[in-house]
Formats: sequence, C-alpha cells, structure tokens
Amino acid sequence: MANQLAVKGGTPVRTKPFISWPIIGDEERKLLLEVYDSGVWAFGGPREAEFAKKFAEFCGAKEALCVTNGSISLELALRALGVGPGDEVIVPGLTWLATAWAAVQVGATPVFADIREVDWCIDPEDVRRKISPRTKAIIPVHLYNQCAEMDELVEIAKKHSLAIVEDCAHAHGSQWNGRGIGTIGNIGSFSFQQSKAMTAGEGGVLTTNDEALAQKIYGLKNCGRPWRDGKCGFGGNYRITELQAALLLPQLARFESQLKTKTESIARFREKMAKVPGVKLTPPKSKVTRQGLYGVSLNYDPDAFAGMTQDILVSALKAEGIPTQVPYSPVYLSPLWTPGRDLIRCEPGVKPEDRLGLKSKCPVTERVAQETGIVILHHIFLGPATDADEIAAAFEKVQANAGELRMDILQKKAKSAVRGILSKVGIGV
Repeated sequence: MANQLAVKGGTPVRTKPFISWPIIGDEERKLLLEVYDSGVWAFGGPREAEFAKKFAEFCGAKEALCVTNGSISLELALRALGVGPGDEVIVPGLTWLATAWAAVQVGATPVFADIREVDWCIDPEDVRRKISPRTKAIIPVHLYNQCAEMDELVEIAKKHSLAIVEDCAHAHGSQWNGRGIGTIGNIGSFSFQQSKAMTAGEGGVLTTNDEALAQKIYGLKNCGRPWRDGKCGFGGNYRITELQAALLLPQLARFESQLKTKTESIARFREKMAKVPGVKLTPPKSKVTRQGLYGVSLNYDPDAFAGMTQDILVSALKAEGIPTQVPYSPVYLSPLWTPGRDLIRCEPGVKPEDRLGLKSKCPVTERVAQETGIVILHHIFLGPATDADEIAAAFEKVQANAGELRMDILQKKAKSAVRGILSKVGIGV
C-alpha cells in the first residue's frame, strides 16, 4: 500500500500535520494584556505609533500609515492620488479581487492586463497595450513568491504620467535592487489578514516617501482630521486599534528568522523538484535582492501527469498530506466579482460589463489560474528542512501513479454516463 495513492486508500506520504499558522507566542499575550490593562484600545495609541515607525524602517519608507485592512488600503491609495470617475486603473488579471475592486470603489474603471507565465506578475508589454488617454494609475501585484518588473513599470509610468500603487499583500520584506517593495511606486499597500506572512487577523498599512501623500492618507483614514500640516480634509474611519498593533509588533520582530527558515526550506524544495519532470517553480529574479514569501507558485504540465487537471492533482496531493491549492481565479471571471455589475451606475450608453472591464481577456492569466498553476502557502515551509523532501516525494508519487488515477476517473465517468442513458429509457442499473 506504500506506493498506492492515498486518494485510493494507500498510505499518505505525510501523516503528521505541518506547522499551523499563525505562529503566536508569549510576546503577543504580554502586549495584548498591557493594552488591555491600559484601557487605551482605540486608534492613536503608543503601540500603533511604534509599529508604524518600525514597519516604515523595515521597508525603507519615510512613512507608514496603519489602516483597517489590506483592501481598504488600496482604495485609500487611489483616493490619495486623485483617481476617480472617468479614470482607468490597470490591474493584473490574476490577483485577489480587492486589487480591481479598489478602482470600482473610487468610481474608476479597472482594466485587466495579462500576466507573464514565468512569474505570474503583470506583463509590462500588456500594460503598454492597455494604456488609454483615461489611464491614471497602475497597480502591479507582487504575487505569491514573486515581484513585478518594477524597473520597466516605473519607466512606463513616467512616460505616460501615471501613478503606481504597489500591491504588496504577498511581499512583506521583499527588496528590488536593494529597495524595499512598497517604496518604489508612489504608494505601497500591505495586508495583515490571517493568512499573510505577518498578521493581526486583519489590518493593513500604506507606505510612501511622499509627505503630501502621507498627509492625504492620514486624513482619509482618520475622518478628515489634520496630521502634521494642520489641515482638515474629507475622510472616513479606516483606523486600526491598539490591540491589532500589539499583535503586529511581535510578528514583525520574528519575521526575519521565519523568512530565513522559509528561504532555506524552499531552496531545498526547489532542488528536489528539479527532478520531477513537468513541474517548474517560478524562478528567482536577479533584481530581487530579498524575497519575502507568501507562497510558492508552480507551473505544471498536465501531460506530465497523464492529463491530470488542477483539481484532481490538488486533491491527490492533499490526500498525501500536502496542503496545496489552485491560484486565484481570473478576477473578471470570479463569481465573487461578476455580481458587482448590477451595482455600478454607468455612463449613458456604457454597459456594466464594459464599465467593470469584464470584456478584457487575459489568456496567460486564464491558463495559469485554470490549467497549470499550483500554490503552496508559506507556513508549510516553516518546519524542519526535511519537510521539503516529503512535499517533493508526494509530487513524485502522484506523477508515478497519474495514469492509473486518470483511468479510474475516466471509468467512473463512463459508468455514470451509461447509468444516465439507461435511466432515461427506464432501465435501472
């Protein structure tokens, strides 16, 4: 039974769980109790100020402003940059919905650009093709374990007088040519949602080197109240609490050691997976001088797995004790996105699907998301280095038995089809 796939009743490659996420310790408990006892739980306390200062230093940014979450952060960034009705914002087709929804929230139109298969990040060439007189900003997403091609994107933005908002929800700690991700564009947006590499359950932060933008962001997130320049503006309530900051400070403190562990484990995993035909991890980039890690992205050739589809491969790997998942859906095809068409007021003669950019097709995005992409989240690599061996062994085992599994599936489908035909003519099976 050792060589039989676990999904067919065999013994799994791994029988013990991986390290769970998030990792918490006495430091979080201590700070949470201190905040609790102080009675200062709301926005504007010393813990938030301490975290904002340390996070800015961590990224190499002049300013870091904490906000409610990593979705509203993108919206506030666009508002601070003056993006609004009539404008267009270019976003990648492969990302979480919030990247594109931020444009809708400010009244702009998201325009979907395709990704590159080599890194799953926005394709600068397609960005060039998608620019129009209405384009106001680009939101590159540093996705899973990769960074977007920032040199080329900055060049495009300068040529066309566009703003750049970096979506860094997956890229805590990453550096591009020695510069912190989130400091290369006009504004960087980070998330502290539960699954992220640094978490308080929810929360977000915006980084910038532009003092004027920092002033605007502060007013937008704090009910329009003045910051350093003493001027009031218009804004809502998008503030974090001292309790969230108390959770984030220890998360930031242990980030470096966790990143070291993950980097070493993934390097070992990369070496092991080089021996598995038809599976390629997205390769490192020479310009990425430090790589923060939210997940590992892999492209696989279905033909190397007897035509096995993504969902079957993921199910087989999970049965072997290896948590894997498919990438995000293309935003414009996601069932979570399309209902929004009915909520948007359009200009005369403009259809909702045009207003939301839903006609934009991105073939590479769709291939990666629906056919060839597999993701393993970061915390799986926080255990012993030998965990990487078991993950690779599971891929090898599934590949070795892929033909047999596919045959079983085809036989089941054939039997189901026959039963369906017979039942229609009144013959029971």
